[in-house]
Amino acid sequence: MNKALVLDSGALIAVERRSVRIQQLLVAARARDASVVIPAPVVAQVVREGGRQANLRRFLADSALRFESLDYAAALEIGALLGRSGTADVVDACVAICAQHLGHCPVVTSDPGDLRKLDPTLPLIVV
Repeated sequence: MNKALVLDSGALIAVERRSVRIQQLLVAARARDASVVIPAPVVAQVVREGGRQANLRRFLADSALRFESLDYAAALEIGALLGRSGTADVVDACVAICAQHLGHCPVVTSDPGDLRKLDPTLPLIVV
């Protein structure tokens, strides 16, 4: 059983839209003491100024969330993955690398196609 769950941009958008599916996944993750992990570039891709994202802002303020930074070593690894996969989305590659580092834990996504191009072995949960 995986002890982590990585969220991509689509998952955060589902949080903002109060998707029942994402809420169920988050409750289940917490019930099994799994970490909910968000790569910091995912936050940058989704969060905007203003009060229109109140649900998302409340969610991101949860101290139980874990945020993964993008450092130089990770940037090199992400660039190599993009080169091998022939893709260009840095944020998706951040998500894939994060999940790989966490033992190929599941990724919650709304766009499984792009993540499968990066790493077809990652378990994906589509919202």
